[in-house]
Amino acid sequence: MIVKKFKNQKNTKPKAQQIADIVDYIRQPHNTNPAEKIEHSGGLNFIARTHDTQRNEMTTLASETVYSKMPVSHYMFSWREGEQPTAKQVDELVDIFLREQGLEGCQTVYGLHYNTDNYHVHIAVNRMHPETMKVINPGKGFDIIACHKVAALVEHKQGWQSEAKSLFIINEAGETVRRPKYTRVKPTAAALDFECATGEKSAQRIAQDRGWNAIRDAKSWSELHDKLHRSGLRFEKKGSGAIIFVGDVAVKASSVDRDFSMGKLCKRLGEFVPGVYPAKKAKIEPEPVSWLNKEEWQHYQRVKSSSTMLDPSMGLLHARQIRERKELPTKLRQALPHPPLGAAPGPIRTCPRPILNIGRHLQKLQHKKERQQLRRGLSRWKRRLPAKPRFEDWLRDRGFNDQAEQWRHRHKLENIPSAQWEAPSLPESQQQAADPHTAYAAQRQDILQNDPDMVRSPSMLDAHIALHMRENGFKREDIVEAIQHCAPETQPEHERNWQRYAERATDYAFGVQGNLWLAKRAEERKEEQERQVAEAPQEEEARERLRLRFR
Repeated sequence: MIVKKFKNQKNTKPKAQQIADIVDYIRQPHNTNPAEKIEHSGGLNFIARTHDTQRNEMTTLASETVYSKMPVSHYMFSWREGEQPTAKQVDELVDIFLREQGLEGCQTVYGLHYNTDNYHVHIAVNRMHPETMKVINPGKGFDIIACHKVAALVEHKQGWQSEAKSLFIINEAGETVRRPKYTRVKPTAAALDFECATGEKSAQRIAQDRGWNAIRDAKSWSELHDKLHRSGLRFEKKGSGAIIFVGDVAVKASSVDRDFSMGKLCKRLGEFVPGVYPAKKAKIEPEPVSWLNKEEWQHYQRVKSSSTMLDPSMGLLHARQIRERKELPTKLRQALPHPPLGAAPGPIRTCPRPILNIGRHLQKLQHKKERQQLRRGLSRWKRRLPAKPRFEDWLRDRGFNDQAEQWRHRHKLENIPSAQWEAPSLPESQQQAADPHTAYAAQRQDILQNDPDMVRSPSMLDAHIALHMRENGFKREDIVEAIQHCAPETQPEHERNWQRYAERATDYAFGVQGNLWLAKRAEERKEEQERQVAEAPQEEEARERLRLRFR
């Protein structure tokens, strides 16, 4: 389960309008985006009952506080692909969330959306308590940490699969404890988001790939600077720390490795000695973060670079504005009147000090106005640029849905040979011709016998049943019909849209995840056959010895 908190964007809208927009988006997303659908929604701790009156009640209470610019916080919890929560499970998640954050009794609006491959719930909570009229600090100031605890509790209680890099786990005693930390420094969240959006290596990853061995193996400062220079990097001291320049981008040395901080490097290499680098900085060409979809990524890079300027005149205007903005501080310092020490008496020296201060103040206001005009010119130019789509969205817009799915699951596909990505198809002679309903019941019983805990997550159980039925040669429409007919009987306590539920479970089985699972199963069967072939002579020899002994 993934957790996210939406930051408050700088907005010129009134506070009440911003809150109304958040509530409308959560409970009526189709009004903003027709493609975004909602399955379940709710509101807690309201006097009113309808959506419009609850929205007005929340905005009215939030407007009472003058100490908080935005007392309404917006969070999101997302399930893994194939997991389909029910309305009761969503309500339980919201209750756990309010309890762990210390926001019990606060106005809360939530909605379960299913417009993506992953079910996700949006939660908006008014931190101003309706009884005490005080703004609560959620999680005692550590609301993100509390959200990760909520995710761990919900996963354990409802039987969802935990993320590989989750912050918390539930131990055998039922306590929420920290997951052991990774020893290697991972790219920051901003760097990972950049890589996911563009398919391009972040500056931090380039510094780790190119500079880690150079810094680790260096025996002196001169050797360190020389190796980094050959890699296109630069090492400099800044304050009491150290930074590595990847082109024009500065990366903290400790973000490459915790042993590369200035203090630890000085203990190993002695007192810092600055390096001599050429005045012209080395240009770092974009590198793909993954070898998957490399040709599509190169095309994406060409399209993205060609769309950075609308026309040559705008490019020249932007270059001039950038140059003026860089030259402005020097220009303003030179224009600021001040009596130089040792200078001959002149108009500035002879004018009274109060008049001189007034002149400086007026000129400072003029300089501020010039800087603002330059900034507005740059922002207007940027707003006229076409938006750069994310790499995955760019692939889908051009009909490359298979490549987009490969990119989405690249972390799993990179370690598997490409020949195994596509699931092997069974020969027609081995395909099962049984009734789909009978096969569904048989597969369900078999899975529960091997893994009884699977019953805690009915949606993943049905997704695995769809995987086994696909492995046995059943067609997609037969699997959908079987799940739609049989699943309501196995889950009488749940209320769902069973048609959509069956389609999503089957999509999981016939998607990239299903291909990887079936390829892994085929590899396991192949290894088992090879093992049996290798052990056959030994078994035959043992039987022959036993036969001779009985003679």
